[in-house]
Amino acid sequence: MNLKTLTQAPALLCTICFISGPLAHASADTPAPGAAKESDSAKEKGFLTFSPPQGWRMADQKDLPKSVKLMVVGQGSFAFPPSINLGTEKFQGTLREYLGMIKEINNAQGAEWKDLGTIKTMAGNASLSQVDSKTEWGDVRMMHAVMVRDGNAYILTCAALKEEFSKFYKDFFSSMRSLNFTNDPIRSLTGKEQREEMISLREDLQKSFKQLADQNQIDLRKKEKALELFESPEFQQSVWTPFKEKLKKDFAEYGSEWQNELLLYVREDLIQKK
Repeated sequence: MNLKTLTQAPALLCTICFISGPLAHASADTPAPGAAKESDSAKEKGFLTFSPPQGWRMADQKDLPKSVKLMVVGQGSFAFPPSINLGTEKFQGTLREYLGMIKEINNAQGAEWKDLGTIKTMAGNASLSQVDSKTEWGDVRMMHAVMVRDGNAYILTCAALKEEFSKFYKDFFSSMRSLNFTNDPIRSLTGKEQREEMISLREDLQKSFKQLADQNQIDLRKKEKALELFESPEFQQSVWTPFKEKLKKDFAEYGSEWQNELLLYVREDLIQKK
């Protein structure tokens, strides 16, 4: 079974157990100069991240539901491969209420849902639950680590065929325990090579910004001057646009929402850096 078929499988989508509608992705384009004030005053957003098992490949974001932020797939012995996906949705309520609705939905679909208590993660305690469901590929077992915080529900779902689920216990639990929040979108990159590449790209961009400031005798300690340089045609055309194109090409699998957050993060770092 190919990756796209897996991400479209109804049984797998049910493992996410979203109660409300999926979140829409934001545009990956940076705000126009006239929208600068909005991003300046925007609140920092936290990213929930996890460490995937070594050697697992990432699914392309365009093949995933919009509420699924990322998904990694391993190698199993059958057509249905093991996978881990991280999803989020808006939810105004308590964790107990969210779990109650998850249980109700799964029971209505004939799936066996069990509350397994809690699991300690780097982001704090999360609810741990298990669902067994019959699919066209056989009996599938899913395990969820669920947190509800600040009006959002976060769900890490580990899935594999029931007959080989135990083979991946160590990988699944390691990834669940690694769940953590960060305000740095670069740290949310799951691959070491990609993190290193993005750090290098960001450092090159910062150097170019500083060089242009020196050439034009601009005092970057003054935020309004830094903003003017950022919005200048010289910087936009020679540095920022190539950076955006590189981002879309090399980090496409992380999706437009992550790309947008990364652009805002890098932009604000440039104009606010003292």
